[in-house]
Amino acid sequence: MRRLWREIFRREEGRLMLIGLVMVASLFLLATQLFQIQVVRSAQFGASQERQSQRLVEIPAVRGLIYDRNGICLADSRPSFDAVIYLEELSDEWHERVRQEIRRHGKRLEPGRRDQILVELVREKANTFGRLIGQKPQFDDRAIRVHAAELRPLPLILFPDLNEGAVAIANEHSPLPTGMAIEVNAVRRYGFKAGDQTYPLAAHSLGYVTRSKPTLELDQSLPTFTQAEVRGVSGLEMKFDRELRGRTGSRTILINARGYKERELGVQPPQPGHDLVLSLDARCQQAAEQALGEHIGAAVVMDPNNGDVLALASNPTFDPNKFIPRIHPQEMDALLKDPSKPLANRAVSEQYAPGSTFKLVVALAGLDSGKLAPGSAAFCSGEVKVAGQLKKCWIKSKGGQHGAVNLRSSIVHSCNIFFYEHGMDIGMGAIVAMAKQLHLGERTGIPLPREARGHLPDMMRRHRPAETANIAIGQGEVDATPLQMACVTAAIANGGTVIAPRLVKSIHQQNRDGGIGTAVEEFPPRELGRLTVRPQLMELVRQAMRGVVQDADGTGKKAGIPGVEIAGKTGTAQVMDAQANITGHRAWFVSFAPYQNPKYALAIMLEDGDSGGQVAAPVAGKIYAHLFGVSPTKETAAAKRPQRPLALVRGGRH
Repeated sequence: MRRLWREIFRREEGRLMLIGLVMVASLFLLATQLFQIQVVRSAQFGASQERQSQRLVEIPAVRGLIYDRNGICLADSRPSFDAVIYLEELSDEWHERVRQEIRRHGKRLEPGRRDQILVELVREKANTFGRLIGQKPQFDDRAIRVHAAELRPLPLILFPDLNEGAVAIANEHSPLPTGMAIEVNAVRRYGFKAGDQTYPLAAHSLGYVTRSKPTLELDQSLPTFTQAEVRGVSGLEMKFDRELRGRTGSRTILINARGYKERELGVQPPQPGHDLVLSLDARCQQAAEQALGEHIGAAVVMDPNNGDVLALASNPTFDPNKFIPRIHPQEMDALLKDPSKPLANRAVSEQYAPGSTFKLVVALAGLDSGKLAPGSAAFCSGEVKVAGQLKKCWIKSKGGQHGAVNLRSSIVHSCNIFFYEHGMDIGMGAIVAMAKQLHLGERTGIPLPREARGHLPDMMRRHRPAETANIAIGQGEVDATPLQMACVTAAIANGGTVIAPRLVKSIHQQNRDGGIGTAVEEFPPRELGRLTVRPQLMELVRQAMRGVVQDADGTGKKAGIPGVEIAGKTGTAQVMDAQANITGHRAWFVSFAPYQNPKYALAIMLEDGDSGGQVAAPVAGKIYAHLFGVSPTKETAAAKRPQRPLALVRGGRH
């Protein structure tokens, strides 16, 4: 065999034959590979190439509405008419201008010149439309370049939120410049209509939204263009953002090598968001906000029978419409630096020493533990020594004393001496135990962001008698939010059932025909427990609270209104600096009405108050006057207003 091959290679024709065999084998292998690529795997490569040319354009859903308990809309979406331009529709005109410029100059264009031609083209269209409606476009050259490079399939907004006159002119002069269109987008709107006025209500509860900027997301299965979308930033808008926002739809488009749309491949329609129905009563909320007037503080109104929050007011307030589509940085900076903190929800997110309103908790603790007898008494000379420290009653600063007091009169007149002495007998342990039965020192679970927990004394350490005496009058190591104190009052009003506050009653499908649709989720009232205080002992505290308002010399008489028995408790907590100097007072008033069949439980807290009876009780009186449809007493109506610069105040304008 070897000899045969040697003979073949010696001959020239043999060498040519071998080369031919090699070439035939190579061609066979090449043909096999081409068949594999072009026939067997052609579908796979085609699908891959088409997939690389596809883009997903998201379609935002219509955001859900927010209603009060009576079906009054507090937050909806209004139509916004925007003049937009689609850059992909300028493709032919842009290419023609590029070719003309190349022919004119006889050379290739400078780097960036092609982009500048597109900018000039867009400006021409925008200026033409602007002259038509008498407005200037709101964009810059950089915005066009960025949009062309990253967001070309999406519309570029040139004239946002046109008024009706501009839209009418545009429709009369149709067709518009090439590539331009009038599109309708949804813009969030907050407002409650009262008479001929419309203004935002319950801003701290509803919260606000902002509109995101369009983006291109490359980490999806397909490159995805997300259009400007409304998202909740605070309040219920944030907590229920997923439910309100709905499900985003999409358009799948095929683009060419230049990034322009060739055709639409399919559409997945968006699903509208759900509506919220709140426990708030819009008119009660309005009354609470108006009653606060120029005060810095909070007002909470609850139904003591089921925990429904009827009003949750914090003052000063703000206009959530200012955040749409995005608040100006200077305006946001002013809100954040405002010393009156208009963005703070004082009803939920701020905690304060409850002052003498905490005496109700101390009284319940004493009666329940047996360390305070119904007939317990004390003598108030205006001051008393506690472990060597001189403790004073508030009446001492007025040059007086309460004299002989019992449980009822000590609550009616808010005598500190009674609670100093008996508070130490009751002890810190029993007081904290009752506070925990009332769920103080823990969040209520209301669906609002940044809820404060409050504070109770640490029972892992020993407490000095002076500390217990301070706690007995609501000072020292105890803090609560106005909402927590409203819950405490509600439990006393209903006879001892502690109920969680309910702000959202239900979630509903959107009803295209108007009104509230079918419920998809409901939030029933939630009982947290029963106080261990016997009913007859609880009634002693309730009767004393009635005297606070109904007695002629009760500290809360300025909350009274004609024809309605109101029970309450005033409180004034001192504010001290690091050197224990008194720098101000927190004025409190908690109450419920009617006494025999309570429908409302209120908590009023004013940061700028003088005393609970003088300033907080009249605020409650104004709210009750609205709730029961009567005129406030002359004392309530004439209650003094805070003396401070009105420039710091955002509230009190309604």
